[in-house]
Amino acid sequence: MRIAVNALYLIPGKVGGSEIYLRELLGALARVDRENEYLVFTNREARGALALGKNFREIPQPVSGRNRPLRAFWEQAVLPGLVRRERVEILHSPGSAAPLRLPCASVVTILDLIYLRFPETFPFWTRAMVRFLTAASARSADAVIALSEYSRDEIMWELDISWDRIHAVPLGGGSVAASGLPPEERAARLRALGVRGPFILTVSAAHPHKNLMRLIEGFYRWRRAGGRHQLVVVGIKHDRHFRRLWRRVERMDLEGEVVFTGWIPEELKSVLFAQAAMFVYPSLLDGFGLPVLEAMRLGLPAACSAVPSLDEVAGEAAERFDPYSTSEIARALEACLNDPALRRKLGQAGPEQAAKFSWENTARATLEVYSRALEIKATRRRIHM
Repeated sequence: MRIAVNALYLIPGKVGGSEIYLRELLGALARVDRENEYLVFTNREARGALALGKNFREIPQPVSGRNRPLRAFWEQAVLPGLVRRERVEILHSPGSAAPLRLPCASVVTILDLIYLRFPETFPFWTRAMVRFLTAASARSADAVIALSEYSRDEIMWELDISWDRIHAVPLGGGSVAASGLPPEERAARLRALGVRGPFILTVSAAHPHKNLMRLIEGFYRWRRAGGRHQLVVVGIKHDRHFRRLWRRVERMDLEGEVVFTGWIPEELKSVLFAQAAMFVYPSLLDGFGLPVLEAMRLGLPAACSAVPSLDEVAGEAAERFDPYSTSEIARALEACLNDPALRRKLGQAGPEQAAKFSWENTARATLEVYSRALEIKATRRRIHM
């Protein structure tokens, strides 16, 4: 088959977990599938930024991923013609939006429904465009991929997708590897970030649904009770939401105790995972919860929200807490840092749970969805003949 991937949404270092998903999926497809031919449509920012296998070919487009309206126009008006010209049989759009009319089978990954649950995340016009394109893409696609069983059910009901066209395909174990840097160099890297002692790590963009405000308040409660660690937040800052977080840090007199690194290279991220005392993830809504899996895979004691998608990822291998309760967050921090028995339990259970997920399994399940999409496309054609 000739399979194309729509990577027009990718802005390296700016789109968070969806970038990890795309990169790792392409790498895993290259490892498990040597027979099919792959084309990857990229934008100006992502041109040459993806490591591709021998049976992959990049087709750069003269459009910016930063310009959402122009990118959406290109996807709808230009990409279908390119797909026809290249004789593509399946187009996979991993970024929640896909061309609504295609000459080939269409697969779209709906990453989450944040625009419905937390509309304040987006400016008005962006929210309206995302709402329309996500729903229309899901309904027009031959197959839809969700990242968890919970997300599959949410998408099926909220977007009115028939059960036979939507598939749950869990992600692999993240992209963070064990740090190979010597301790002295690790310490120097941490000092450059403003990290000066033991710290708690979280990986999260500064979006409202990521619940960083309550995490900071829970951290403040824990500090007042005698805690001495710093809190290090890795992820895209998103100025509009970050300013609110920083004002809260200032009011609580936590400057220097809460460190926001912004988006950082994977090598530096691996240093933080290697040196952290624990990992915490307070999200209110997630399509999957990849950072929790990354922490558990490396044996880092982890605490996360008791929400359905994270239940699927963490199982019994992470300490759970009510993400709406700052006292519960403080309790989880205290338990994971100062209960030796719990730390041993989580350090052992985490890698065992994470081993249930792999990018190779993600790639194989995605290939099965491609086959299903071809069948549905053929059925649709027969019905309309």
